[in-house]
Amino acid sequence: MIRSVLYLRPLPGKEGDLEEFYARHGVLDRALSLPGCHGAALHRPAEPGGPYLVTATWTGESDYQQWLGDPWRQRITGELGDLLDGGPRADQGGGLYTIVAAAGDETGDEEAAQ
Repeated sequence: MIRSVLYLRPLPGKEGDLEEFYARHGVLDRALSLPGCHGAALHRPAEPGGPYLVTATWTGESDYQQWLGDPWRQRITGELGDLLDGGPRADQGGGLYTIVAAAGDETGDEEAAQ
């Protein structure tokens, strides 16, 4: 199991727009609909002005690469980029981490600990 980690820094005043973008487009549900995605989450920073964090748990790197190559994702990334102070291009993702130990959470990591 791997976890993808992506930081998104909204332009000042665009924080609500970023959250609305994720809800309107169903970004997390779209990721979850792909084979190999066990869960995804958008995290709001505790400190105002901090970056948002997007995490997802995947069976393997090839599953994550399928997400990066998804034509639907590539189409909406331009709109997402308009809300950000820098940010992912259509072909760009976040960091990947191999899950080596975990305790249960809502993204399916309990499977990685077995």
